[in-house]
Amino acid sequence: MIKNIYKMELKIELLSGLHIGGGNENYDIGGSDSNVIKNPITNEPYIPGSSLKGKLRAMVEYKEGKLPEIINEKSKISLDDNFLKIFAPAESDNIKQTRAIFRDLYLTKESVEKLTSTLGINTYTEIKAENVIDKLNSSAMPRFIERVPKGAKFEGEIVLMEFEEDDIEEMKSIVINALDLLELNYLGASGSRGYGRIKVISKKEFDKVEI
Repeated sequence: MIKNIYKMELKIELLSGLHIGGGNENYDIGGSDSNVIKNPITNEPYIPGSSLKGKLRAMVEYKEGKLPEIINEKSKISLDDNFLKIFAPAESDNIKQTRAIFRDLYLTKESVEKLTSTLGINTYTEIKAENVIDKLNSSAMPRFIERVPKGAKFEGEIVLMEFEEDDIEEMKSIVINALDLLELNYLGASGSRGYGRIKVISKKEFDKVEI
C-alpha cells in the first residue's frame, strides 16, 4: 500500500549543446545526419524520462563500481534494495513495484520564446558540422548533427512513491546524489566531444504531495 508520494520539480539548463537521437525519417537536403527527438505535435525537442532514468542509474552503478546489468530471472545481482526500488524494471525478481517515475522534460516557455526569436519561428535546434576521420586513407567525411543549443532550459518532475516498508530518505538521497553526478558527466550522446553538459537549476529536494 502506498504510504506517501513525493515530487521533485526538476529544471535543468544546458551548458553545452544536447543531442538525444530521434531517428532520421525526415532527412532533407541541407538538414542533419542525426536528428534529435521531438514532440511530433509541436516539433519541440524534449528529454525522454527514460533517457534521464537510464543515465542516473548508470551514474550510480559506476560510482559503486558496478557495470550496468540487466535484471532478469537468470541474473545474480546483489544491489541495494533501495537502488532497485528506484531503477529496477517493475516485476523484476527483486522488486515488484518500481517506486520512481521519471517524467519527460520539456522546454520551458521562456526557452521556446528565446529559441524561436533567435533561430526563427518553430526552430528550436542548431546544426553542428563535424568531421569523421577515415584512418585507413586519412580522409575526412563531414557530418551534420542536430543539437539543442546551450542555454536552453527544460522542466519536468521525478515522483517517488513510499510504501510501508520503504526507507524513503535513503531513496531520496540516491536520486539527489545521482543528479549531482550527472552534473559532472553528461546527458545524451557524444559527451566525450563536449555535448550534453547540464546544470540542475531547481532545488534538488522532494516535497510531499497530499493524497
